[in-house]
Amino acid sequence: MQQYFIITDYDQLKALSDPFRIKILNMLIEGSYTGQQIAQGLEIPRAKIHYHLNELEKFGFIKVIRTEAKNGIIQKFYRSVAYSFRPAEDLLPYAVEVGDYYRQSMLEVLNRARLRVISAPEEAFQKNDENPDRRPRITLQAEIRVREDQFTDWLVRFRSLIDELSEMEDKEGRDDTKWYYFSALGLQIDEPRFAVSDNDSGESKEKNTRVNEEEET
Repeated sequence: MQQYFIITDYDQLKALSDPFRIKILNMLIEGSYTGQQIAQGLEIPRAKIHYHLNELEKFGFIKVIRTEAKNGIIQKFYRSVAYSFRPAEDLLPYAVEVGDYYRQSMLEVLNRARLRVISAPEEAFQKNDENPDRRPRITLQAEIRVREDQFTDWLVRFRSLIDELSEMEDKEGRDDTKWYYFSALGLQIDEPRFAVSDNDSGESKEKNTRVNEEEET
């Protein structure tokens, strides 16, 4: 699979703005599945899955990576062609459609993250270390009031850290390594929702940074 797929025309963008297709696509980023397996996983009729798979394949977002014969029927296994999808710059004038795509994509990332938390082993939630900063997990929300260029500059540095983490990945399956999952979203919001009180009277003080992070005792 390639790392990025660039959405180059309006019809592609419109096809991928459908919330249900993004749900299917995210499944196929994680692994290869038949239409029947997707239908069972999403609890959706097979006929509906077939239509959306055809649309995703027609626009080049997914492909058949192998076939298997089962009970005289040829089963097709589909897989995403890339790990992420980005609209090309010349599609930016279609602001509504681009916005719909990014909104639905973010919502599906949250949904997949939720499923990862539900299915994680008990070991993932154990204390591990007396120092909270040394525990191999993070739950974090933050509201920060800064200039847009400051935020985007910080995101560049953040992405470089993710690249650094990817370069550490064990390719040989050593006995002392484990799989870890990381998900992140960052976007502009209308107003903050974390209350910041200075005292019991409930008086609030304006702050530029508000962080809600997991703290364990």
